[in-house]
Amino acid sequence: MSMIARSTVRTISWLVVFFCLILTGCSASISISGGGGSGLQQATATPTGPAQHPPTSTPAPRKSVPMPVTQTSCPGISPTNPFGTRPAVMRPLALGSHQNLVYIYNEGQSQTSTAHGHLVRYDVTTGQRVTIITSGLLISEAQVSADGQWIMFLSLPDPQRDPNHAALLQMVRMDGQGLQTLYCFPKLPYTPKGGAFSAFEGRGIISYTGYPPVRFAWSPDERHVLLSADLQGTTSLMTLLDIRTGNLRQLLLYTQFCAIAIPLTWLNSSQAYIVTESRVTCGSPPLPMNLYLIDVNKSTNPANPVWNDVIEENVRFTEVAVDTSPDGSRLFVSTCERSGPAISTIVSEPAVGGSQTTIYRQLASAQNPESCVESIRAATTRTLLVLMSGAPYQATFQLAVLSSDGHGQPRVLANLEQGSSYSLDQAVPALWSLISRDGHLYAMTGSKPLAYGNNLIEETTVFYGSLSGGKPVAVATASNGTVDVVGWTAL
Repeated sequence: MSMIARSTVRTISWLVVFFCLILTGCSASISISGGGGSGLQQATATPTGPAQHPPTSTPAPRKSVPMPVTQTSCPGISPTNPFGTRPAVMRPLALGSHQNLVYIYNEGQSQTSTAHGHLVRYDVTTGQRVTIITSGLLISEAQVSADGQWIMFLSLPDPQRDPNHAALLQMVRMDGQGLQTLYCFPKLPYTPKGGAFSAFEGRGIISYTGYPPVRFAWSPDERHVLLSADLQGTTSLMTLLDIRTGNLRQLLLYTQFCAIAIPLTWLNSSQAYIVTESRVTCGSPPLPMNLYLIDVNKSTNPANPVWNDVIEENVRFTEVAVDTSPDGSRLFVSTCERSGPAISTIVSEPAVGGSQTTIYRQLASAQNPESCVESIRAATTRTLLVLMSGAPYQATFQLAVLSSDGHGQPRVLANLEQGSSYSLDQAVPALWSLISRDGHLYAMTGSKPLAYGNNLIEETTVFYGSLSGGKPVAVATASNGTVDVVGWTAL
């Protein structure tokens, strides 16, 4: 069982102070633009399937209100703003009925000043593609708001222009108006990524996907943002930002030998899931992966958080995926044990923890002993989207739907292109991140290696498809850069 090491708080207090005070009043800015197209290939499809609607925090506005001037520079520190934050400026945007898929297009190599991060939306009805905003050298992760009107994201600034900050927490309205910077992560003595492993990568269900090791998760009521950073490859620091007031407070200070804590997603507007898992640098066998549920309103002592241990999984030779039902009542956990012929299991339990019910269990066949459930996502309150993989060297994948009540077998939606890998995992998972607002469509990301001279490069593709079945449609493909799914809205 992972525990908070209270005795280490004093030893890392200087890091926390540094984290809070290193922000300066410099007017660091990054290249921004809006409008236009991305120049990627287009495709269309007609959505079909059962309707489902994600929760929203306010009624949909009937009329858009123009955005006032907003600021993109890093907020400065002052006696009245000791943590260098900025309240969000938000005006309503009228939505529509066309399902739009939002994705990240990181153009070029992030180590060069010619790289750019783009947020793009694609209308599946008309095939129209619009670049919402361009910001920074790359956009590491992004999340669509619960009401579908906004996108929050992390952009990495050009270190030649801004050497003081590791990443910028920004948001922009879906029509490209109102780009603003809410907070800037300071440059800290992070453990650099090098060699085969990095101390800020974990062995479990979620990891920091690159350098710098920072992450965020936006609450369903759109008020709070959970920010996390890994300090020196030894300590996980999480803070809670109120975007209405700009108030920032520490929520969690986690230090344990060889373990890392990372936010996964929000269950509701006051409770969030936190993952603790083994650092890859610690070798084998890894520590168990724990999923905790923390109450951000009740948890006021960072060294002694108010959280519940919801699940604990042994991740040695085992792959784990989790998701919650759209109504927030159930937690679904899939495991694939590969110590012998693969055994796939999916269980359901109360979202706050409790007794488990097995809804699917399958021993891989002798013909394909490595067949496995790779990942799951809740498509509706009654249906799970399941990604099933074959032998890794064959790179075969199937996408299926499964009843969440445990009745019946998976129904295959699509046999995916052989030779590519696919994923339903996301840095910032939410109901509307993979399932369209009308509940008819899904989205996912695929990748495959390509020969480039004497080297191999990775080509990534964003797809969408119908929950009624059929071949998924490629929306955007990139080899000199990457594309990744963000989420759905309707315009």
